[in-house]
Amino acid sequence: MHLDVYTLFIFELYILILLTGVMLFAWIGGRRDPTLGLMALMLAFATAGTQLSSMRSDVNDIIPVLFSNLLILLCYGIMWSAVRVFTDRRIILPGVFAGPLIWAFFCLSPDFYHSLSQRILLTSILTAAYTLMTTVELWHVRRQLNVTFWPALPLSLFHAGFYLMRPVFDDGLPYAEMAGGHSSGFFAILIFEAILYAICLTFIILAMVYERGQLSYKLASLRDPLTGVGNRRAFLEFGNELIRKRKNCTLPLQLMLFDLDNFKKLNDQYGHAGGDSALIFFCSIVNSLLEKKDVFARIGGEEFACLTSQPKEQAIKLAETIRFRLAQSSQHNIPMTVSVGIAFSDLNQDTISHLLIQADHALYRAKSAGKNRIELS
Repeated sequence: MHLDVYTLFIFELYILILLTGVMLFAWIGGRRDPTLGLMALMLAFATAGTQLSSMRSDVNDIIPVLFSNLLILLCYGIMWSAVRVFTDRRIILPGVFAGPLIWAFFCLSPDFYHSLSQRILLTSILTAAYTLMTTVELWHVRRQLNVTFWPALPLSLFHAGFYLMRPVFDDGLPYAEMAGGHSSGFFAILIFEAILYAICLTFIILAMVYERGQLSYKLASLRDPLTGVGNRRAFLEFGNELIRKRKNCTLPLQLMLFDLDNFKKLNDQYGHAGGDSALIFFCSIVNSLLEKKDVFARIGGEEFACLTSQPKEQAIKLAETIRFRLAQSSQHNIPMTVSVGIAFSDLNQDTISHLLIQADHALYRAKSAGKNRIELS
């Protein structure tokens, strides 16, 4: 089957313009995510580079040879930067411009400039290098990314491998058919692959950014905006998940319910700013002592809950350490104490609601007995 280079070129140009518009409007219409902005810039340069690459003539081909490839290599540097920004890493400008500068430097040599095979080899190596660098960026942070990123990996690997194969199979002048000449059949396949790569990459990036945005909204809905710990909804959601996991093993669960003593008086004396400072200070103490698998949240005004899988004796010791450290500390000369009620799980019948009720009864006894103490259910 013969693939017409001129038709593919027009189609590629149309697709790149369309994708640039899609990415630009996604960037403008969203929260100005820098990843989308960089991808829009990349696609715009790709459109310009593709257009310039077709402007070949017998008189002067410096624009299609030098500047078109320079723009296209810059696109890959920007793509690499976009992925780094998405993974919360800084842009390395020398790396972005290294490929285009290497290309421009080699083009200063007449022997290289007039050798089609050498130009194809260098652009293929640089393109594959940038693509593999992009793949490595995603792979490096795969455990921290909470979005579906894996489709980008085989796509990038295939694209890099495809360009590494180009020097072997492509021996014709690019876009020669558009001038009535002859170009290799592989170049037509190259354009077709570039079209598919641009389309797939654009929608994969859009999906990743959208998924991360949805995740950030979800996390915000589960977080107390003042203290930064989970809220009541988060505690019930993650607590129930922890209980479901526990049904398959003998993992113990203890629920500690904390209530800051005389908080209303503290608010009246030091104002709401003092009260807020006290809540934040208390959370900093608790977070410094908890394990990563423990669930801690603010479930009321000055009431906090912690679900831990530590054994009963260790849970009591943890609660006592928290109570003692808070009693020995102060925030901006604000005296602080906390009362604690602890409920212990029953493998046969406990739910989060049941544990909260049991811990609340124990907390009430701690308050009634003079505060700044721990009571067990």
